Amino acid sequence: MRPQAPVRGRVASTVAMVATVTQLTPRMTRVRLVDDSLVGLAAIPGQTLKIYVPDLVSELPVSRDYTVRDYTLDDDGARPRLDIDVVLHGEGPVADWARRVRPGETLEFVGPSGRYRPDPQADWHLFAGDETALPAIQAYVAMLPANACALAYLEVADAAEEQPIPGVARPTVCWLHRGDRAPGTTTLLDDALRAVALPPGQGRIWLAGHTPTVRRIRAHLLNERAIDRQTLYVKGFWDRRPR
Repeated sequence: MRPQAPVRGRVASTVAMVATVTQLTPRMTRVRLVDDSLVGLAAIPGQTLKIYVPDLVSELPVSRDYTVRDYTLDDDGARPRLDIDVVLHGEGPVADWARRVRPGETLEFVGPSGRYRPDPQADWHLFAGDETALPAIQAYVAMLPANACALAYLEVADAAEEQPIPGVARPTVCWLHRGDRAPGTTTLLDDALRAVALPPGQGRIWLAGHTPTVRRIRAHLLNERAIDRQTLYVKGFWDRRPR
């Protein structure tokens, strides 16, 4: 049984040590946890953790949901490691924490949770979102077989924020650059998904990111494209409101 931290409410949490902090792009940092406390966690990339970090304003712990980017054995094969990728746009508790966290510190979290997996029976897959959705999209595309038909639409600041999409599948990837415009202020993703020609057959759509944006796109897909809601997964990750 993996060691547990003190119980938050009625849910036991895990505390793990930060092993490395890596700048993936100018606006994305990877925090890698390596700890015996991760033994038996059985996390699957794409699942969600509720992480607890200190808020610099209130000095109280706050929780935010973040994607498990990877969960595997460390390089020495002795202990599990878990990766969390954090977007650094704007000011917020987790972005502040990710900018200053150093190896040897600890992170407390609850989870993982979430049961979404790409449907192996689907004729095609469409993944879309902003950079906050990128870790999950990377995880899900990596689950697809080599012959999968997949499309990915990703809004990021610029070409420096583009990252490889791993796996044996060869998705058609469209990077949407918003330039100097603030995240959550454009219709780049809306416009792209209004214009996309969906492949024939029964597909699956996964969409996440800025909450108002994904809600608009969901309404378009359901009302104007007549997409079956059972084939559509939509999740709002964040909003442009004060922290």
